[in-house]
Amino acid sequence: GQLSDDYGLTKLHIVYYPQDKPDAAKRGTLPVKREAVDRFYYSFPDGLTVTPGVNYEYYFEVFDNDAVHNYKSTKSSVFSHRELTETEKEDKALQEQNSNINSLEKSIKNQDKQFTELDKLQKMGKEKSEMDFKDQKKIDDFLKRQQMLEGQKEDLSKKLEQNLEQFLPEKKDEFKEELMKRLEKNQAEAEKNQKLLDELKKLNDKLSEEELFDKMEQFKKNAKDQTKSLEQLVELTKRFYVEKKAEQIAEKLQQLAEKQEQLSESKDNDAKKQDEINKEFKKLQEEMRELDKQNQELQKPMDIPTDEKQEQGIKQDMDKAKDELEKPGDSKEQKEQKQQKAKPKQKAAAEKMKQMGGEMMQMMGGGETEQMEEDVKMLRQILDNLLAYSFSQEDVMGQFKGSNTHSGNFAKNLKRQQDLKQQFRHVDDSLFAMSLRNPKISDDITKEVGNVHYYMDKALTDLADNAVPRGISNQQYAVTSANKLADFLSDVLNNMQMELSGSGQGTSKSKKGQGSEPQLSDIIKKQEGLSEKMKEGMKGQKGKGQEGEQEGKDKGKNPKNGQDGEGGEGEGGEGDAAKVLEIYKEQQMLREQLQQMLEKEGMGGNGQNAMRQMKEIEKQLLNKGLNAKTMERMQNLKHELLKLDKAVQQQGEEKKRQSQTNKKEFNNTGTELPESLKEYLNGVEILNRQSLPLRPNFNQKVQQYFKNND
Repeated sequence: GQLSDDYGLTKLHIVYYPQDKPDAAKRGTLPVKREAVDRFYYSFPDGLTVTPGVNYEYYFEVFDNDAVHNYKSTKSSVFSHRELTETEKEDKALQEQNSNINSLEKSIKNQDKQFTELDKLQKMGKEKSEMDFKDQKKIDDFLKRQQMLEGQKEDLSKKLEQNLEQFLPEKKDEFKEELMKRLEKNQAEAEKNQKLLDELKKLNDKLSEEELFDKMEQFKKNAKDQTKSLEQLVELTKRFYVEKKAEQIAEKLQQLAEKQEQLSESKDNDAKKQDEINKEFKKLQEEMRELDKQNQELQKPMDIPTDEKQEQGIKQDMDKAKDELEKPGDSKEQKEQKQQKAKPKQKAAAEKMKQMGGEMMQMMGGGETEQMEEDVKMLRQILDNLLAYSFSQEDVMGQFKGSNTHSGNFAKNLKRQQDLKQQFRHVDDSLFAMSLRNPKISDDITKEVGNVHYYMDKALTDLADNAVPRGISNQQYAVTSANKLADFLSDVLNNMQMELSGSGQGTSKSKKGQGSEPQLSDIIKKQEGLSEKMKEGMKGQKGKGQEGEQEGKDKGKNPKNGQDGEGGEGEGGEGDAAKVLEIYKEQQMLREQLQQMLEKEGMGGNGQNAMRQMKEIEKQLLNKGLNAKTMERMQNLKHELLKLDKAVQQQGEEKKRQSQTNKKEFNNTGTELPESLKEYLNGVEILNRQSLPLRPNFNQKVQQYFKNND
C-alpha cells in the first residue's frame, strides 16, 4: 500500500472483524514513517489472532499529524479473507495434489509420443548416409518439444514436492518421506536429461551424425528410465492421496458423530441444527463416492469399506429426527417432547457413523500388513526368476565365447538370447506392478532394470551383425546389472521381512495394530486370555481321556494312564492338534511382542525370566500338548509378568505414568517478501528520503506521477 499526506503521517492501523459482526472490530498497528510519503507491505492475518473457518473483513486506516484536529484519518477499501480450518487446509492440499498428478500424467502421455518420434528419427539415421536440411530441422523441432516437455515435468515435480512437504508437516509419514526422496532423485535425473538435450542441440548444429545418434540412444535410455520412474511416482502419489483422503473422511465421520451426539443431549436441539448435520453428512457421502471412483482408477485398488445400506440407515435416522423436530408446537413442553422423540434416532445415527468411521480406519490400517505380506511373497518369486535369468545368461554368453558365426549352434544361441530377453521382461513387469504400490522399489532398481534391457538389446543387435566380441561384452554388462538388481532386491526383501517380524509376524487385518506398539498391560491381558483358552481345551480333552481310559480297561490295559497329568489326554496325549498349534502360535507372538517392548524400553535384562518361561511353554506345547504341567507353567508366567509390570512402574517406565511437554513447533505462515518487491520498495524509499521543498499542490502532483507509473 501507499500512504501520503501534505505534512506527515503518524500511525497506520489495520481494522478487522467477522463479516457479520462489524461491532466486534479489533485493531492492529503497522509501522509507518513520520514523513509525508511511505509505503508498506502486509499479508493478512500476519501477527493477528483470527479464528479459523470465520469470514473476516478488514481495511487500513492512516492518521495524519494534525494534533489540533485530533489526528484526521482516512480509510482504504474493505477486503475480505477466510482463514482455513485444518481440515480445509488438508482438503485444499489434497485437491492441489490431485491436480498436479493429473497434469503429470498428461506429460507422461506426451513423452510417449516423443518416443515414437525419436524411433522415427533413429530409423532415418540408419537409412540415410547423410542428413539434409529438412532432417536437421526435424531433429531440431524434436529437441525443442522435448525441452519444453522436460521443463513442464520439472515444474510439476517441484509443485508436487512442495505440496507433499506442506501436507501435515507435523506428522511423520514414511510413505510421504519415500515419495519426497523419489521426487528429489527425479529432479536430479531431469537435470541430466537437460544437459543431454543441450549436447544433442550442439551436435545437430554441427551435423556430427554418428555422435549425435549415439547420444540420442543414450538420451532415449535415460528418458525411458525417468518416464518409468514418473509413472511409478504418479501411481504411488495417487495411492497416498486416496489413503489420506480415506483417513480424513473417517475422521470427519467421527467428528460428525460426536456433533450429532452432542446435539441430541443439547437443550438447543432443533430442526435447523439437525438440517445442518444432515447437509454435512450428504457432503461426506459425495466425498465417499468420489473417493471410491479415484480408488477404482488405481492399478490395484485398496480395500476401502463402503456400506451404502449403512449410509442409507444413517440418512433415514437423521431425516426422521428432523421430521420429529419440525412438528408443530412452540411451547416449552412441546419442544421437550419433540427433542425426546428425536433423541433415539439422533443417537442411532451417531452410533452408526462412529461404527462406519472406525471400520474405515481399521481397514486402512490392517491393509498395510496384508499388502506387505503379499509383496514379500512376490519379491521372493521375482528374485528366483532373476537368478534363473542370470545363470541362463551366463550360460548363453559361454556358448557364444566357444563358437563362431559359421557354427551350426550360432542361430540356436541367438534364439536363446531372444528368449532370455522375453524372460527378463516378465521380471520387469512383475517389479513394475509392485513398484506401483510399494515405494521401497526405488529409482536405483528401476535404473538397473533399464540397464539390463539396454545391454540385452545392444547384444542382440551386435550378435545379429556378427560383431560377436562386442555382443559378448554387452551380455556381460547385462549380467552385471542383473546381479546388482538382485542385490538391491535382496536388501529390500530383508527390510520388509524385518518390518513384518517387528509388527508381530505379519498379523492379519483383524490383528493389525496389536503388535505394532505392544504394551506390557496388553501382553498380560492376552496371556490371561491364552490361559483361559488352554483351560477350555483341556476340558474338551477330559471326556476323550475318560473314553480312552475305559477302552484301556476293556482291553486289559493299565487304567492308570491319564491320572498323572500327562497321560490323561486319552488319544496320544496331544488332544486337538489344530487347537494346540493355534495356542502355540499365539504364545510365540506374545513372546516376540514382549521382547520388542523390552528392547524399545531398554529393559532387556529385567524380563529374561518371563522370556525363558515363555520359551519353555512353547516347547511343552509342541512336545506334550495341553496338560497340567503346561497349565502350571502358564500360572507361573502370569506371576512373573505381574512382577515385571510392578518393576516397570517403580522405575517410572510405564507409558501411562509419563507426562510429556508439547513438542510441536509452529512456524510463521506469512510469506516472505519477494526479492523483486524488496528491490522496488528500496528504490521508492530512496526517492522518499530525498524530500523535495515543494508546495503542497506540487507535492501532490509528484505523488500522482509516481502512482501513475506504478
